[in-house]
Amino acid sequence: MTARGVDMRPPKAALLLLVVTVLTACESTPTLETDPDPRIVAIHEHAVFADMHAHPSRFHRENIESITAAEIEVYRRSTIDLVVANISSDMAFDGAYVNRDGTEVKEGEYKPAPGEAYALSADRLARLQKTFELGYAVHADTPADVLAARKNNDVAIMPALEGADALEGNIENLYKMHDDGLRLLQLIHFRNNELGHTQTWPYSPGGLTEFGREVVREANRLGIVIDMAHANNETMMDVLELSRHPVIFSHGGVREFTDHDRAVTDEQIRAIAENGGAVGIWPHGRHISTVAEMVDYIEHVIKIGGIDHVGIGSDLRGISRYVIGFDEEANFHAIAEELLRRGYSDSDVGKVMGGNFFRIWQTVSGSGNQG
Repeated sequence: MTARGVDMRPPKAALLLLVVTVLTACESTPTLETDPDPRIVAIHEHAVFADMHAHPSRFHRENIESITAAEIEVYRRSTIDLVVANISSDMAFDGAYVNRDGTEVKEGEYKPAPGEAYALSADRLARLQKTFELGYAVHADTPADVLAARKNNDVAIMPALEGADALEGNIENLYKMHDDGLRLLQLIHFRNNELGHTQTWPYSPGGLTEFGREVVREANRLGIVIDMAHANNETMMDVLELSRHPVIFSHGGVREFTDHDRAVTDEQIRAIAENGGAVGIWPHGRHISTVAEMVDYIEHVIKIGGIDHVGIGSDLRGISRYVIGFDEEANFHAIAEELLRRGYSDSDVGKVMGGNFFRIWQTVSGSGNQG
C-alpha cells in the first residue's frame, strides 16, 4: 500500500504546522498538558507500544478522506508505535455510516446488494492508503516497517477488518484485501456471518462454518493475525483448535469482574494463552470506571494466562465513553503509570503496552527473528 522507496511525506515543517492548526481547531481531541514520565519513555526504547484495536477518527463511518493528522498526534503523544485500524465491515448490513457523497445510511438492518459489503470496506481501506499518502502515518505492512517507523517517530497503521462480513463468503476477497494491505482479521462483529457466530446477545450457538475454517487456514498461510473478539465460545474454541498460529482477543473485559457478554472467561483466557496469543483489555467507560480498575482487569489476565498474554485494545472512537484517566485524549501512559505504581518491572510493562502483540504478529508473519 505504500510507494516503496519514495518519501511521500510532506516537509516536516509543513506537517507540523498542519498538525498544530488541526489540533487547535479540533476541540474534540484534547491535548495532554504534562510531559511523559521519563521511565515510560525509557521502557518504550525497548518495547513496541501498540493499540490492538481502534477506529481512529471514526474513519470507517464518517465522511472523511483519511485518518486525521490530529488523531495520529494523539497516538504519538502516548508513544504508540502501532495502531490496528479496524473497518467494521458488518456496517453494510447495519448502517450507521456516511457515504462519500455525504448521504447518511441510518442504523437499521438491511440486506446489501452482492458486492456492496466488500466495496464499502475496500473504500475504507483506500482511506487508510490516503492516510499514508498524506504522510500522517506509515503502513504497517510488516513488523520491520514498524521498527523502521519508530526510528523516525512515525506511527504505523495496521489495516484490519472488524467482522469478515466484507468477504461475502468468497475466499478471493480475502486475497484481494490482503494484497491491499489487510494484516489482521477479526472474524465476527455484531452479526452471525458466513464464518461463525457472535458473542453478543442474543447468544447464537454454533462454531466455525466450513468457510470460516477455510479463512482461518488461509489467514495462517498469508500471515494475517486472527482476532476472535466478538466470537462466541464455540467459534473461539474451533479457531484455537484449528489455527497453527497464535490468535488474539483484541478488546473486551473479563467475566471475573463483569457478566457482560463481551467479557472472556478464565477458561477462554487460559486457552488463548496456551495457544500463544493475547487478550486485550479495553478502557470502555460503560463497563470499567477508571484506569486503576482497568489495570485490575489486566492483572486478572496475568494471573490466569501469564504476563506474556495480555495487551490493550482501546476501541478508540468506537465507543461513547472512556475510563477516567484514559479519557478522550487516549492517555495510554496512564496505564503504564498504574502498572509501574503496582510494582511491575519495566520489561513487563513493555509487554502489556504492546510488546506481546508485536511478538505475536512477528510469529504470525514469519518474522520472529526481527526486533
